Amino acid sequence: MQKYSAFSYKPGKSLIHKMPAWGKILFLPVLSIAIFSLPPVFAIGIFLFQLILSFCLHFTLREQLKDLKPVLYYSILLIFYSFLSSLIGGLSSGLAFAKIDFRMSRDSIFMLIKLFCLLQAASILYRTSTSLEIREGCEKIEIFICRILHLPCKKSVSNAISLFINFIPMVFSVWNQSKKAWYARRGKKGIKMYITLLPVLFSVCMKKAYNTAKAIQVR
Repeated sequence: MQKYSAFSYKPGKSLIHKMPAWGKILFLPVLSIAIFSLPPVFAIGIFLFQLILSFCLHFTLREQLKDLKPVLYYSILLIFYSFLSSLIGGLSSGLAFAKIDFRMSRDSIFMLIKLFCLLQAASILYRTSTSLEIREGCEKIEIFICRILHLPCKKSVSNAISLFINFIPMVFSVWNQSKKAWYARRGKKGIKMYITLLPVLFSVCMKKAYNTAKAIQVR
């Protein structure tokens, strides 16, 4: 069974896969504005809808959690910070037990749900569009804008945006390969692994980004 790294393309024949990449790229910022502008109920509904959609696209629960891992780590830090601030505030007030600010906790939960929605949408974009489709989609958007504004189209902006967008799944892919090589050499997960692999990750990603940029310039 093939394993996919976080934010990597997963082949499929669904309607979302067949949608043009430029449409999905334009829809992402519109959805982001709507999520942060509308009430939290809208974000909860979008979260549940995208969760069902991901399962319909045959994204396993493990693949979804892998894409949502950055927000999961952030949520743990946010909850710990809220608890710690409440504890310090209670002790400084001379209370034996700190009172938790439930309003702050509720707002934090709503913010996390919104972040989960954004990461879900980005995950669906990356897993249903190849890097080439994303680059061509950015180029089509830039060409359309240049035609409206009667400006020369050098595709420099779209190339920079596509490089940035495609850099994210590349980082996860390189990190996944580095960990596999570490475990293949009977390495164990720990601080030593991160100290050893993080410089490798940085150098390999920079090299890949440089080669990709040079290849786009040649074309």
